[in-house]
Amino acid sequence: MRMSRDNVTPFRRPPRRPQQRSSGGKPWTTPRGKAVLVQLVTLLAYALNFYFRAPPSSYIALAVGVAGAAIAFSNRSAEAMPWAQTHHEHALRTLIIGYAIWTVASLLPLVLATLDPVKWYIWLAVLVWVVIRAGVGLVLAIMRRPIWHPKGMLL
Repeated sequence: MRMSRDNVTPFRRPPRRPQQRSSGGKPWTTPRGKAVLVQLVTLLAYALNFYFRAPPSSYIALAVGVAGAAIAFSNRSAEAMPWAQTHHEHALRTLIIGYAIWTVASLLPLVLATLDPVKWYIWLAVLVWVVIRAGVGLVLAIMRRPIWHPKGMLL
């Protein structure tokens, strides 16, 4: 026996509607695009910072870091998606904490010249920390999942 279409019961689901997808445009204007962009810019900033160490060319890395911080700071407002807010907070804290440690490590050889190898180890530790932190953030941003502890030091 077949039921009529106007029969509404709590056990019957409405038909699925196809989701509308945008056919192009600017992917960085969506919450997912902004979260992915800020994680990629964070990774790029530290990669450039490690590659360009001399002052004239290191300004490129600094500009990318400032751009990443500006993107993260401007998009962590209350009207953003809750999962995207965690990504922007996470990226902003990664940039600020990482650059602070990087700067202190850069000043170590000025205090004592024998601390130059220590500076390299600290830089390497910060780079590994950023790759793990921003890499996990990038994967979670692609999957539209929130960061577990955005104000934490690790993940």
